Amino acid sequence: MKIVQQYWKKARPLTLREALEDCFVDQSERGKSFVYKKYYGYVMAVVLRYITIEIEAEEAVNESFVKAFRKIGSFEMHAEEEALEKTFRSWLARIAVNTSIDMLRARKPTSFLEETSAEDIQVHTVVMTDRLGVEDILKLLTRLPDIQRSIFNLFEIEGYSHEEIGSMLNIPESTSRTYLTRAKQRLRKLYIEEFSVSQNIHL
Repeated sequence: MKIVQQYWKKARPLTLREALEDCFVDQSERGKSFVYKKYYGYVMAVVLRYITIEIEAEEAVNESFVKAFRKIGSFEMHAEEEALEKTFRSWLARIAVNTSIDMLRARKPTSFLEETSAEDIQVHTVVMTDRLGVEDILKLLTRLPDIQRSIFNLFEIEGYSHEEIGSMLNIPESTSRTYLTRAKQRLRKLYIEEFSVSQNIHL
């Protein structure tokens, strides 16, 4: 009977909970394969918000999964299936973001940050226009410098505070605010340029 149960377990598709338990308890390749295939696209989408070069993005994705499997014991599994899915995606995204930032800093240890003048390092308030939709922003983000794109993502999409971003990137909180301002200004300019071209085409 035990053999039949084991066979049946292997024959039917895994659930996320079973896969995570396999990864933690048995270090199962089947469990890892399930998680990798199920969330590869999701993690890649997160990474591509920071790293635009495809081969480097793939490296960041694979490194993110390696770290996730290594730290799987620290993930707290929620009792409800829907909550488990949501919390695991968030946990995995956090690892992907940190991995992407680490890779960007390692790739450009001196040029990752831009020059900032004393006048720049001030608290600015820039309100994004309502016309700037999410899809538009994600498309235009790839045209921003690494530091601006990273801080925009961390603050506007991931929800980190400027204090947390400063700690992650080893920069003053005020500098994080400055880069966010620059990113928003650049996005607005790019959007206006794109919108104007699009309008002209349809005239």
